[in-house]
Amino acid sequence: MAARKPGVGQSKPGAEQRRAGWRAVLGIGLLVVALAFVLGKPRMVIRVLPRFAELYAAAGMPVNLRGFAFEHVTARFEEAGGGRFLAVEGVLRNVARAASDAPRLRITLSDAAGRPIYSWTASSGVRALTPGETAPFRARLAAPPLEAHRVMVDFM
Repeated sequence: MAARKPGVGQSKPGAEQRRAGWRAVLGIGLLVVALAFVLGKPRMVIRVLPRFAELYAAAGMPVNLRGFAFEHVTARFEEAGGGRFLAVEGVLRNVARAASDAPRLRITLSDAAGRPIYSWTASSGVRALTPGETAPFRARLAAPPLEAHRVMVDFM
């Protein structure tokens, strides 16, 4: 049987496989570039897609956009002036490369099952920490909910 010449609408033998190969190479190249960006610029990725912070942390690459870290955080109940208070204390450390003021704190109380039951904001009272410098913070809540079992401190 003689080979037929390609006519209108027909391609040369193997041309479609070559195009599919080039598409695969292009697709892999785009994936490599995207992966390099995601790994090389995590702060930029998290600014655009904040939910990615959990993925970075799960992969052992926590990203800190605020430039501050919490250390030695404690929570305890206090009695004062006939009232009951929850006092949350700790230390803030500037882990950024520049001096900056600490943002406001968000303190969240959770029940025994981990469900948030109350949240409030407080000023850290920390101003212009230089890189590596630390400063204490303290926040108090009058009449905290009795079902509170856990305290979480983060930034607004």
